[in-house]
Amino acid sequence: MTSPGNWVEAGGQGAVGIGGDANNAIINPTINLPTPPAPPSALHQLARELSDFIGRKADLDTLEGALNRDDGATVAITALHGMGGVGKTTLAQHAARRVIHRYPDAQIVVDLNGHGEGAPTAPLDAMLRVIRAFHPNLPPLDDPAQARAIYHSTLSGKRALILLDNAASADQIRDLIPPPHCGAIITARALVQPPDCKVLKLDLLSPDESAALLRRLAPNAPGTDDDWTRLADLCGRLPLALRVAGSTLAVTDDLTLPDYLAELADEASRPHRLTIDGDASANVAAVLSHSLRRLIDQDPTLAARWQVLSVFPADFDRAAAAALWEIADAAPPLRALRARSLLLFDEATRRYRLHDLMRPLASSLFAPDPTQDPAPGTADRLATAEGRFALHFIGVLEEAKELYKRGHDGVVAGLARYDADTRNIAAAAAWAIAHADHDPTAQQVAAWLPNAGVYVLDLRLHQRELIDWLTAAAAAARRMGNPGLAANHLGNLGNAHADLGETRRAIEFHEQALAISQEIGDRRGEGQDLGNLGNAHAALGETRRAIEFHQQALVISREIGDQRGEGGHLGNLGLAHAALGETRRAIEFHQQALVISREIGDRHGEGSHLGNLGLAHAALGETRRAIEFHQQALVISREIGDRRGDGQSLGNLGNAHAALGETRRAIEFYEQALAIGREIGDRRGEGIRLGNLGSAHAALGEARRAIAFHQQALAIAREIGDRRGEGQELGNLGNCYAELGETRRAIDFYEQALAIALEIGDRQGEGSWLYNLADELAKLGDVPTAISMTEQALAILVAIESPNAEKARQRLARLRGEAAGG
Repeated sequence: MTSPGNWVEAGGQGAVGIGGDANNAIINPTINLPTPPAPPSALHQLARELSDFIGRKADLDTLEGALNRDDGATVAITALHGMGGVGKTTLAQHAARRVIHRYPDAQIVVDLNGHGEGAPTAPLDAMLRVIRAFHPNLPPLDDPAQARAIYHSTLSGKRALILLDNAASADQIRDLIPPPHCGAIITARALVQPPDCKVLKLDLLSPDESAALLRRLAPNAPGTDDDWTRLADLCGRLPLALRVAGSTLAVTDDLTLPDYLAELADEASRPHRLTIDGDASANVAAVLSHSLRRLIDQDPTLAARWQVLSVFPADFDRAAAAALWEIADAAPPLRALRARSLLLFDEATRRYRLHDLMRPLASSLFAPDPTQDPAPGTADRLATAEGRFALHFIGVLEEAKELYKRGHDGVVAGLARYDADTRNIAAAAAWAIAHADHDPTAQQVAAWLPNAGVYVLDLRLHQRELIDWLTAAAAAARRMGNPGLAANHLGNLGNAHADLGETRRAIEFHEQALAISQEIGDRRGEGQDLGNLGNAHAALGETRRAIEFHQQALVISREIGDQRGEGGHLGNLGLAHAALGETRRAIEFHQQALVISREIGDRHGEGSHLGNLGLAHAALGETRRAIEFHQQALVISREIGDRRGDGQSLGNLGNAHAALGETRRAIEFYEQALAIGREIGDRRGEGIRLGNLGSAHAALGEARRAIAFHQQALAIAREIGDRRGEGQELGNLGNCYAELGETRRAIDFYEQALAIALEIGDRQGEGSWLYNLADELAKLGDVPTAISMTEQALAILVAIESPNAEKARQRLARLRGEAAGG
C-alpha cells in the first residue's frame, strides 16, 4: 500500500487524459457498498454524436490507439496547451464514442471547471459524482481519504471510461485517475501531464476544415469561396468561434454572409459579436476570458506581461518579447504563458503569437477588478510598450539593412529578416507617424525609419507607402530641428515620385531639398540634390538642362573631395549625352567614372559603370563589345552578392543578344532575370523583364504570346503605381496589335499610352506614341491626321534632341508625298 498523495502506475485498460494524468491511482482497501443498479443514463453520459464533426482524423486515431489497448494507457490532450474553444471536449467525446466497446460498463463525464465561473471542482466532489453514478443512494461524505477508497473500490474490476473535462491542474486530477482496466480522458487548457501520460496538442482547424465546418453548419447561406475563407480567418479557425458563426448564419434569416463579414471586421469588437444569446458556452469572449481571469488570480505580474504582448499585431520572436518587457531572458515567462495556453507557438519558425480573438481582450484585462492591476496600470503600461515596440522594430529594420549590405546570401537573409516582421514593422511605422507630433519616441522613430530600411524598403515597400513614410519622416526631422535629415527625406521623396513617373512633383521636392542644403551649407547634400534634379529633367526629355545640373553637382563633389559622388555624377552625364545620341562623349564620361570606382574600391559602382558602357557600345552597334561589358558587370554583381545587379546585367545581356537577332538566347537571359526579380521581390524589375519577354516573343512573330507577357507587365506597373511603366506597356500592347493587323485596337492602346505621357510630362514617350499613332492612322487612310501627328512627334523629338528625329522627318516627307500624290 502506498501513502496518500503518491502516484502508482495505473495498469489495465486505458486512462485517457486531455491535459491530465492517469498513472498514479491510490490503492485502498475494498469498501462494501449497497449494490442497487444505477440508471443507464447515469452510467452512460457521453453527449450525442455530432453530425457536423469535421477533421481531426490524426488526433482521433491517436486517442483511439491510446485508449483501445489491453494493457491500459493514459492519454493527455492539451489543445494548443489547452486553448479555450479549440474543441478539446468535443474531440474527447467523439473519441470516447469510438471506444465504447472497450469500456461498456460506464462512460462518465466530470466537469472539473478548471476555467469557468466559480472555483474549480474539488477532487472530493469530482470523486463523489463518479461514485454516485453507480451508487445514487450514497450518503453524504466529507472525508477525502474515505472517498478515495470508495472511488477505487467502485471502479475496480470494471471497464469504465472517465472523461475528466476542463481540469485546472495535476493536483486536481491526481486522485481521479481510475484503476486498471479503466480509461481516463483529461482535457485542460494548461498543460496537465501525469507520469507516462501521452500528450496530444490540439491545433486550430486547417483553413479548408474551417471553411467546410462553416458550410456544413449554414448550408443554405450563399457565399463565395473567398467569403467562407474570410469568415474562417475572422474566427481565427477556432472551432468554438466557427460553430457560433455558422449557427448564427443558419438561424438568422436577415443576415447575409457579406453583412456578417462586415460586422466582424472590427477586431476590437469581434470576440464579443461571436456569441449566441442565452448560451453561455457559445460566448467566445466569455469562454476565452476564463483563462485570463485565472491567470490574474494566480499571477498578476505575468498577466500584465501577457497584456503587453497584445501590442504585437502579428507573430514575434523571443527577442521582441524581451524588448517589450525590458528583461534579458524572455524564455521563462513565455513558457509560463504557453503552459497556460495563452500563447500560440510555431515550432518551425520558433515564433509566438496571441490568437486573434484573444488580443482584443487585453486592453480590458484588469477592468473587472482594477485593484489587481500591477503598477503602473494598464494605460501607462500599454503606452510604454508601444514606444518600446517601435524602437525594437526600427532596430530590426536596421538589422535587415545591414544583412542586405553584406551581399551574397546576406541579400536574401536581409529580405527574409524583414519579411518575418513585415506586419510588426508596418505597425511600428503607423504608430510613429500617428503620434510623432506629441510623443518624443514616436518622433524619433518616424524621423529615422526610412533610413533604417534603405535597400530593403526599395524592394518591399509600395512606393505610395514609402512616400507616406518619407513625408512623415521629413516633418518629424523638422520638428526635431534637423534640417539636414529633412532635406535627405525630401530628396528621397523626389526619387519616389520619379519612380512613379510623377516627375514634375519629384522636381518640386528636389528643389525644396536643394534650398535647405544650400541654406545650411551642406555641400554634399547640395550635390546630391543637384544630381537628382538632373535625373528628373532627363526623365522629362530636358536633357540639356539635366546636363547643367549634373555639371554643377560634379563641381561640388570635386570641391569637397567626394570621389564616390564624383563617379556617380560622371555616370549621369554619360547617360544624358547618350540620350542625345552623343554616344562617344557618353563613353568618355562612363570611362572616367569607371576609373574612379576602381580607384576607391567601389565594386558596386564599378559594375554600374561597366553596364552603362555596355549600353553605350550597344547604341553604337558594337554589340559584341557591349556583351563583354555586361558580362564583366555580371561577374561583379555575383561577386558582391548584388542580386538586383544580377538581374539588371542579365536583362542587358538579353537586350544585346536580341539586337544580334539571337532571340532565343535573349529569352534565356530574360527568364533568368525574371526569376531573380521574383526571388527578391523586385516588382519593378519583374515587370521590366516580363516586358522584355513580350518584346522578344513579338520579334519571333509570336504576337499572342507577347501580348500575354505585356499584360502581366502592365498589371504590375498598375499595382505598384508606375505610370511611366504603365504607359510603356500600353504602347507595347499597341505594337503587338499593330503587328496582328488589328489597327483600331492598336490605336486604342497608343492613345492610352499617349494620355499617360502627357499626364506625367514624358516628352520622349509623347513623341514615340504620336509617331506610332500616325503610322496606324495612315493605314486607315487618314493621312491628314497622320501628317499632323507626325509633325507633333517631330517637333518633340527635335526639342529633346532625340536620335529618332531623323526617322520622323523621313516619315513626314513620305506622308506629305502620299498626300500630294493622292
